[in-house]
Amino acid sequence: MLMHALHRLAFPLSLAVAAPAIGCGGGVASEQIVSTQAATAVTTPVAPSAHGMVKVVAEALAVVPLSAAQRTQVESLAANAEARHAESLAARKDLMLALATQVEAGRIDRAAIAPKINDLAAANAKAQPADRAAFEQLHALLTPDQRVAFVSALEARFAERKGEMRAKHPLQQWAGDLQLSDAQKAEIKAALHERFQGTAHEHSWGGAGPMGAGHRGAKVLAAFKADRFVMDEVAPVRDASQFVPQRTERLLALAEAAVPVLTPAQRSIAAQKIRAKAGASGEIGTHWE
Repeated sequence: MLMHALHRLAFPLSLAVAAPAIGCGGGVASEQIVSTQAATAVTTPVAPSAHGMVKVVAEALAVVPLSAAQRTQVESLAANAEARHAESLAARKDLMLALATQVEAGRIDRAAIAPKINDLAAANAKAQPADRAAFEQLHALLTPDQRVAFVSALEARFAERKGEMRAKHPLQQWAGDLQLSDAQKAEIKAALHERFQGTAHEHSWGGAGPMGAGHRGAKVLAAFKADRFVMDEVAPVRDASQFVPQRTERLLALAEAAVPVLTPAQRSIAAQKIRAKAGASGEIGTHWE
Protein backbone atom coordinates (compact mmCIF):
# COMPACT_ATOMS: atom_id res chain seq x y z
CA MET A 1 0.00 0.00 0.00
CA LEU A 2 2.83 2.39 0.84
CA MET A 3 4.44 2.11 -2.58
CA HIS A 4 1.09 2.67 -4.28
CA ALA A 5 0.52 5.66 -2.06
CA LEU A 6 3.88 7.17 -2.91
CA HIS A 7 2.87 7.03 -6.57
CA ARG A 8 0.57 9.97 -5.96
CA LEU A 9 3.49 12.02 -4.69
CA ALA A 10 5.97 10.69 -7.23
CA PHE A 11 3.78 11.43 -10.19
CA PRO A 12 1.51 14.36 -9.33
CA LEU A 13 1.21 14.98 -13.08
CA SER A 14 -1.70 12.59 -12.94
CA LEU A 15 -3.38 14.76 -10.34
CA ALA A 16 -7.03 15.35 -11.21
CA VAL A 17 -6.62 14.21 -14.78
CA ALA A 18 -10.15 14.12 -16.04
CA ALA A 19 -9.68 11.56 -18.77
CA PRO A 20 -10.91 8.03 -17.97
CA ALA A 21 -8.24 5.42 -17.37
CA ILE A 22 -8.38 4.31 -20.97
CA GLY A 23 -5.29 2.19 -20.71
CA CYS A 24 -6.82 -0.32 -18.32
CA GLY A 25 -8.31 -2.74 -20.79
CA GLY A 26 -7.85 -4.38 -24.15
CA GLY A 27 -5.20 -6.31 -25.97
CA VAL A 28 -1.55 -5.56 -26.55
CA ALA A 29 -1.16 -5.97 -30.31
CA SER A 30 -1.98 -3.43 -32.98
CA GLU A 31 -4.20 -4.61 -35.80
CA GLN A 32 -3.25 -4.12 -39.43
CA ILE A 33 -5.60 -1.82 -41.34
CA VAL A 34 -7.10 -3.07 -44.57
CA SER A 35 -8.55 -0.01 -46.23
CA THR A 36 -9.11 1.44 -49.65
CA GLN A 37 -7.18 4.48 -48.41
CA ALA A 38 -4.12 2.50 -47.40
CA ALA A 39 -2.33 2.96 -50.71
CA THR A 40 -2.34 6.75 -50.39
CA ALA A 41 -2.19 7.09 -46.61
CA VAL A 42 0.87 8.21 -44.67
CA THR A 43 2.17 7.03 -41.31
CA THR A 44 4.45 9.88 -40.24
CA PRO A 45 4.23 11.28 -36.69
CA VAL A 46 1.03 13.07 -35.72
CA ALA A 47 1.15 16.28 -33.62
CA PRO A 48 4.80 15.71 -32.55
CA SER A 49 4.75 18.72 -30.22
CA ALA A 50 1.72 17.52 -28.24
CA HIS A 51 1.85 16.79 -24.51
CA GLY A 52 0.14 14.53 -22.00
CA MET A 53 -2.84 12.49 -23.14
CA VAL A 54 -2.96 14.41 -26.42
CA LYS A 55 0.52 13.06 -27.12
CA VAL A 56 -0.51 9.53 -26.18
CA VAL A 57 -3.47 9.69 -28.58
CA ALA A 58 -1.27 11.20 -31.29
CA GLU A 59 1.29 8.42 -30.90
CA ALA A 60 -1.44 5.84 -31.37
CA LEU A 61 -2.70 7.63 -34.47
CA ALA A 62 0.82 7.68 -35.89
CA VAL A 63 0.59 3.94 -36.65
CA VAL A 64 -2.77 4.39 -38.39
CA PRO A 65 -2.45 5.21 -42.09
CA LEU A 66 -4.18 8.56 -42.55
CA SER A 67 -5.02 10.40 -45.72
CA ALA A 68 -3.71 13.93 -46.16
CA ALA A 69 -7.15 15.35 -45.41
CA GLN A 70 -7.50 13.24 -42.28
CA ARG A 71 -4.06 14.25 -41.07
CA THR A 72 -4.91 17.93 -41.44
CA GLN A 73 -8.06 17.51 -39.39
CA VAL A 74 -6.32 15.44 -36.73
CA GLU A 75 -3.55 18.02 -36.39
CA SER A 76 -6.22 20.68 -35.93
CA LEU A 77 -7.96 18.67 -33.22
CA ALA A 78 -4.64 18.19 -31.41
CA ALA A 79 -3.69 21.86 -31.63
CA ASN A 80 -7.07 22.93 -30.27
CA ALA A 81 -6.78 20.45 -27.41
CA GLU A 82 -3.33 21.74 -26.49
CA ALA A 83 -4.70 25.27 -26.34
CA ARG A 84 -7.67 24.19 -24.21
CA HIS A 85 -5.43 22.44 -21.70
CA ALA A 86 -3.15 25.42 -21.09
CA GLU A 87 -5.35 26.67 -18.25
CA SER A 88 -5.40 23.23 -16.61
CA LEU A 89 -1.62 23.01 -16.94
CA ALA A 90 -1.20 26.37 -15.22
CA ALA A 91 -3.62 25.44 -12.43
CA ARG A 92 -1.95 22.08 -11.87
CA LYS A 93 1.46 23.74 -11.73
CA ASP A 94 0.23 26.30 -9.23
CA LEU A 95 -1.22 23.57 -7.03
CA MET A 96 1.92 21.47 -7.15
CA LEU A 97 4.19 24.38 -6.34
CA ALA A 98 2.02 25.29 -3.36
CA LEU A 99 2.12 21.70 -2.15
CA ALA A 100 5.90 21.59 -2.57
CA THR A 101 6.26 24.70 -0.41
CA GLN A 102 4.10 23.18 2.31
CA VAL A 103 5.92 19.84 2.21
CA GLU A 104 9.25 21.61 2.60
CA ALA A 105 7.89 23.72 5.47
CA GLY A 106 6.64 20.60 7.23
CA ARG A 107 2.98 21.57 7.43
CA ILE A 108 0.06 20.86 5.08
CA ASP A 109 -2.45 23.71 5.11
CA ARG A 110 -5.64 22.51 3.45
CA ALA A 111 -7.29 25.92 3.67
CA ALA A 112 -4.50 27.44 1.60
CA ILE A 113 -4.58 24.57 -0.91
CA ALA A 114 -8.37 24.56 -1.37
CA PRO A 115 -8.61 27.57 -3.74
CA LYS A 116 -5.98 26.02 -5.99
CA ILE A 117 -7.91 22.76 -6.12
CA ASN A 118 -11.00 24.75 -7.04
CA ASP A 119 -9.07 26.48 -9.83
CA LEU A 120 -7.97 23.15 -11.21
CA ALA A 121 -11.53 21.80 -11.07
CA ALA A 122 -12.81 24.88 -12.89
CA ALA A 123 -10.16 24.54 -15.61
CA ASN A 124 -11.05 20.89 -16.09
CA ALA A 125 -14.74 21.66 -16.27
CA LYS A 126 -14.14 24.41 -18.79
CA ALA A 127 -12.33 22.07 -21.19
CA GLN A 128 -14.60 19.05 -20.68
CA PRO A 129 -17.30 19.70 -23.31
CA ALA A 130 -14.91 20.48 -26.15
CA ASP A 131 -12.63 17.54 -25.29
CA ARG A 132 -15.52 15.10 -25.31
CA ALA A 133 -16.77 16.54 -28.58
CA ALA A 134 -13.29 16.28 -30.09
CA PHE A 135 -13.11 12.56 -29.33
CA GLU A 136 -16.45 12.11 -31.08
CA GLN A 137 -15.10 14.11 -34.02
CA LEU A 138 -12.06 11.84 -34.19
CA HIS A 139 -14.36 8.82 -34.29
CA ALA A 140 -16.32 10.31 -37.19
CA LEU A 141 -13.11 11.16 -39.00
CA LEU A 142 -11.72 7.61 -39.03
CA THR A 143 -12.89 4.63 -41.05
CA PRO A 144 -14.03 1.46 -39.19
CA ASP A 145 -10.67 -0.25 -39.82
CA GLN A 146 -8.78 2.84 -38.71
CA ARG A 147 -10.79 3.03 -35.48
CA VAL A 148 -9.96 -0.58 -34.64
CA ALA A 149 -6.28 -0.02 -35.39
CA PHE A 150 -6.22 3.17 -33.32
CA VAL A 151 -7.76 1.46 -30.28
CA SER A 152 -5.37 -1.48 -30.62
CA ALA A 153 -2.38 0.86 -30.83
CA LEU A 154 -3.60 2.82 -27.81
CA GLU A 155 -4.09 -0.35 -25.78
CA ALA A 156 -0.66 -1.59 -26.83
CA ARG A 157 0.95 1.67 -25.73
CA PHE A 158 -0.64 1.49 -22.29
CA ALA A 159 0.33 -2.17 -21.94
CA GLU A 160 3.91 -1.21 -22.80
CA ARG A 161 3.97 1.52 -20.18
CA LYS A 162 2.49 -0.82 -17.62
CA GLY A 163 5.24 -3.32 -18.36
CA GLU A 164 7.87 -0.63 -17.96
CA MET A 165 6.40 0.27 -14.58
CA ARG A 166 6.55 -3.35 -13.46
CA ALA A 167 10.14 -3.76 -14.64
CA LYS A 168 11.40 -0.63 -12.92
CA HIS A 169 8.87 0.86 -10.56
CA PRO A 170 9.45 4.63 -10.21
CA LEU A 171 8.22 4.57 -6.63
CA GLN A 172 11.33 2.68 -5.65
CA GLN A 173 13.34 5.62 -6.96
CA TRP A 174 11.36 7.98 -4.74
CA ALA A 175 11.88 5.83 -1.68
CA GLY A 176 15.56 5.63 -2.54
CA ASP A 177 15.92 9.36 -3.18
CA LEU A 178 14.30 10.15 0.15
CA GLN A 179 16.25 7.33 1.82
CA LEU A 180 13.21 6.23 3.78
CA SER A 181 14.00 3.89 6.62
CA ASP A 182 11.90 0.80 7.28
CA ALA A 183 10.50 2.55 10.34
CA GLN A 184 9.44 5.57 8.29
CA LYS A 185 7.73 3.37 5.70
CA ALA A 186 5.87 1.52 8.43
CA GLU A 187 4.79 4.74 10.12
CA ILE A 188 3.46 6.27 6.89
CA LYS A 189 1.67 3.04 6.02
CA ALA A 190 0.03 2.89 9.45
CA ALA A 191 -1.11 6.52 9.21
CA LEU A 192 -2.71 5.95 5.81
CA HIS A 193 -4.36 2.74 6.94
CA GLU A 194 -5.86 4.49 9.95
CA ARG A 195 -7.02 7.39 7.80
CA PHE A 196 -8.79 5.37 5.13
CA GLN A 197 -9.66 2.08 6.78
CA GLY A 198 -13.02 0.90 5.55
CA THR A 199 -13.31 3.53 2.82
CA ALA A 200 -13.14 3.33 -0.97
CA HIS A 201 -9.77 5.10 -0.87
CA GLU A 202 -8.10 2.36 1.15
CA HIS A 203 -7.33 0.13 -1.84
CA SER A 204 -7.23 2.74 -4.60
CA TRP A 205 -3.83 4.37 -4.23
CA GLY A 206 -2.15 2.95 -7.29
CA GLY A 207 -5.06 2.09 -9.52
CA ALA A 208 -8.17 3.50 -11.11
CA GLY A 209 -9.49 4.84 -7.84
CA PRO A 210 -12.89 4.55 -6.20
CA MET A 211 -14.79 5.81 -9.22
CA GLY A 212 -14.40 2.80 -11.52
CA ALA A 213 -12.30 4.70 -14.03
CA GLY A 214 -10.72 1.53 -15.42
CA HIS A 215 -14.05 0.00 -16.38
CA ARG A 216 -15.25 3.34 -17.69
CA GLY A 217 -12.20 3.71 -19.92
CA ALA A 218 -12.54 0.17 -21.28
CA LYS A 219 -16.14 0.94 -22.21
CA VAL A 220 -15.07 4.08 -24.07
CA LEU A 221 -12.48 2.22 -26.12
CA ALA A 222 -14.82 -0.65 -26.92
CA ALA A 223 -17.52 1.78 -28.02
CA PHE A 224 -15.06 3.77 -30.12
CA LYS A 225 -14.62 0.79 -32.44
CA ALA A 226 -18.35 0.68 -33.19
CA ASP A 227 -20.13 2.70 -35.87
CA ARG A 228 -22.10 4.71 -33.31
CA PHE A 229 -20.12 6.58 -30.69
CA VAL A 230 -21.72 9.14 -28.37
CA MET A 231 -19.76 10.04 -25.24
CA ASP A 232 -22.87 10.87 -23.22
CA GLU A 233 -24.17 7.36 -23.86
CA VAL A 234 -20.92 5.56 -23.07
CA ALA A 235 -19.49 7.72 -20.28
CA PRO A 236 -21.83 10.42 -18.97
CA VAL A 237 -20.04 13.60 -17.96
CA ARG A 238 -18.85 13.88 -14.37
CA ASP A 239 -18.84 16.96 -12.19
CA ALA A 240 -15.26 18.23 -11.98
CA SER A 241 -16.06 20.04 -8.74
CA GLN A 242 -16.56 16.61 -7.19
CA PHE A 243 -14.01 14.29 -8.79
CA VAL A 244 -11.07 16.72 -8.67
CA PRO A 245 -11.28 17.13 -4.86
CA GLN A 246 -11.76 13.36 -4.53
CA ARG A 247 -8.54 12.69 -6.36
CA THR A 248 -6.55 15.43 -4.66
CA GLU A 249 -7.75 14.10 -1.31
CA ARG A 250 -5.53 11.05 -1.70
CA LEU A 251 -2.52 13.23 -2.47
CA LEU A 252 -3.14 15.53 0.48
CA ALA A 253 -3.70 12.58 2.81
CA LEU A 254 -0.38 11.11 1.74
CA ALA A 255 1.39 14.40 2.30
CA GLU A 256 -0.18 14.74 5.75
CA ALA A 257 0.92 11.22 6.63
CA ALA A 258 4.45 11.59 5.28
CA VAL A 259 5.45 15.12 6.28
CA PRO A 260 5.59 14.52 10.06
CA VAL A 261 7.72 11.43 9.46
CA LEU A 262 10.26 12.94 7.07
CA THR A 263 13.37 14.76 8.18
CA PRO A 264 13.93 18.35 7.01
CA ALA A 265 16.42 17.08 4.44
CA GLN A 266 13.95 14.52 3.14
CA ARG A 267 11.22 17.14 2.92
CA SER A 268 13.54 19.35 0.91
CA ILE A 269 14.26 16.55 -1.55
CA ALA A 270 10.55 15.73 -1.87
CA ALA A 271 9.73 19.39 -2.50
CA GLN A 272 12.41 19.65 -5.18
CA LYS A 273 11.00 16.60 -6.97
CA ILE A 274 7.47 17.98 -6.84
CA ARG A 275 8.67 21.32 -8.24
CA ALA A 276 10.48 19.52 -11.04
CA LYS A 277 7.27 17.71 -11.97
CA ALA A 278 5.33 20.96 -11.76
CA GLY A 279 7.56 22.51 -14.38
CA ALA A 280 7.22 19.60 -16.79
CA SER A 281 4.64 19.28 -19.56
CA GLY A 282 3.00 16.20 -18.20
CA GLU A 283 -0.17 14.20 -18.55
CA ILE A 284 -2.75 16.92 -18.54
CA GLY A 285 -5.51 14.70 -19.77
CA THR A 286 -8.35 15.28 -22.16
CA HIS A 287 -11.08 16.09 -19.66
CA TRP A 288 -13.43 13.44 -21.01
CA GLU A 289 -14.94 12.79 -17.58
